[in-house]
Amino acid sequence: LDKIVVRPVTRGYVDVVPDPFRRGLGNAIDNFFTTPQYFINNVLQGKIGGAFNTLSRLVINSTIGLGGFVDVASKMGIQERPETFGDTLGVWGWKKSSYVQIPFKGPQTSRDIVGFIGDIFTDPLIFIGVPLWGNLVKTAGTAVDDRQETLGVLEEIESTSLDFYSSIRSMYLQKRTDEIETDKITNYQSYLKK
Repeated sequence: LDKIVVRPVTRGYVDVVPDPFRRGLGNAIDNFFTTPQYFINNVLQGKIGGAFNTLSRLVINSTIGLGGFVDVASKMGIQERPETFGDTLGVWGWKKSSYVQIPFKGPQTSRDIVGFIGDIFTDPLIFIGVPLWGNLVKTAGTAVDDRQETLGVLEEIESTSLDFYSSIRSMYLQKRTDEIETDKITNYQSYLKK
């Protein structure tokens, strides 16, 4: 599916739409659809500083940043604190998780799939009553926006690895384990400071 559908659509998007507009559109999508979810998951993980940071980004980018099109908050030194419900489950103790490759969604773990279901319930589109097709359009747009960041990297890994699937699985599981462990260390250090 990636070779036949996602990659050609993404390559067409990259070829037709200028980079500054692509970046701005990606910023706006992140601002309105994922930042509120990051806020909720920071709270659920007990990261009050991260939640405040995320809320600050949302307010600043939604106003000064022209609806999130311009990431003013990063320029002010307020960095993104991405947290999903999959991360929250990991911090809460779900350590080991099986690797799954999902069409159009890409590499996941079983924990992230359960987390994705949890993230659906915190999607801002749900709260404002957007019908299912609106969510599908947003998901497709987000998939293309995410895929553009890995176009060259994945092709290079594919051409240089003996087993592309195993390489991606190994890298993804290491990345997710590192993210969860970093979250736990950060939470523990915050606790010690109190």
